[in-house]
Amino acid sequence: MPAVQISPYQSVCLFGWWRQPILTLSWQDVKTQNFTWRQMRGLGLTAEELQAMQPSVKEWIQRGGIQLGDILDMTVFPVNPLTDFGVDLAELWEMTCDSAQLRRMGVTYDDLLDKGLTPQIMKAFGFTMGGWVEIGFAEEHSAVLTDDEASLVFNVGRQELMGIMRSFAPPRRVPR
Repeated sequence: MPAVQISPYQSVCLFGWWRQPILTLSWQDVKTQNFTWRQMRGLGLTAEELQAMQPSVKEWIQRGGIQLGDILDMTVFPVNPLTDFGVDLAELWEMTCDSAQLRRMGVTYDDLLDKGLTPQIMKAFGFTMGGWVEIGFAEEHSAVLTDDEASLVFNVGRQELMGIMRSFAPPRRVPR
């Protein structure tokens, strides 16, 4: 089982004075001692070290010891708050993530739609058009909006939005 090297200071903080010297930390230690992600990160262990110790995000979630706020720090996996952690749109909105953070966590526009995203909720997130595109908003998504919905979210009509979205689409390659 993979383990990470820890310093004497980290060892004392995690295991106490009486169990010395312990200079490695394993996943078994994390489970038996109920160490939290935040506790280990607070002692200077990197997200990459913790991922090397336990590469399965499912194991981290099932074991507990991570809170919703921790997943912004876990983009090395990544942890998708909607599909992996089970949050709803209101909880995601409360995290105040920008579109780049959502992308790093693996959140897609289709994930948001599956959770009930509406144009009114899109407006509340406050992303730019580029931000929505960054997480997967595409021309086919713009085609289902009404003029009022396109105007609410993007301040343009539906036809104009569809034209803009065509410009975001990668050019099609013509077979030779």
